[in-house]
Amino acid sequence: MRLFYLAPILLLVATTAIATTIYSWTDDNGVVHFSDIAQVPQASAVELSITELQPHFQSTVVELNQTDNIERITITAETEALLPIATIRLLAPLHQQTIRSNDGNISVRAVSNRKLNKNLQAQLVIDGQTNSPPQTRLTWQLTNIDRGSHQIQIQLLNNGKLLASSESITVYLHRVSQIRPKNSPVQPR
Repeated sequence: MRLFYLAPILLLVATTAIATTIYSWTDDNGVVHFSDIAQVPQASAVELSITELQPHFQSTVVELNQTDNIERITITAETEALLPIATIRLLAPLHQQTIRSNDGNISVRAVSNRKLNKNLQAQLVIDGQTNSPPQTRLTWQLTNIDRGSHQIQIQLLNNGKLLASSESITVYLHRVSQIRPKNSPVQPR
């Protein structure tokens, strides 16, 4: 029963960590009050000992001991390390870059704040279509790409589910016409 009344104050103290000793008392109407100052003579002291303080609790163990009208509450929190939000971005080519390659080659490089492994992989999307299966490297060598403008984006996948995406960039590929033979000289008009 007392644990039920202590839950709100434990959350307040665990999140703010203001005081280590609080006082509780029950008024004439049966309402339990908590304060960091003993406001009435019959207030009982409650000492708080916080073992580990983290913003996100995975599980909490509360242990109550009562001796000499002082309750000692020990809170032990098991926490999981929080990772930063996953990000991925393109390093090369640059947005609106013109690439001149008669063979239609484009080199793509990206960077992520997560280490890639068999579960966390990157995938290249060009013109809205996946170019190759997901991989654990952040480099791609595209060959024989048609001339013109192309949209390039990199997706970060966690077990096949989309975790993060880079911005979509536009590149312009210039290459010689397929109609004209490669080694034929240009004829003046």
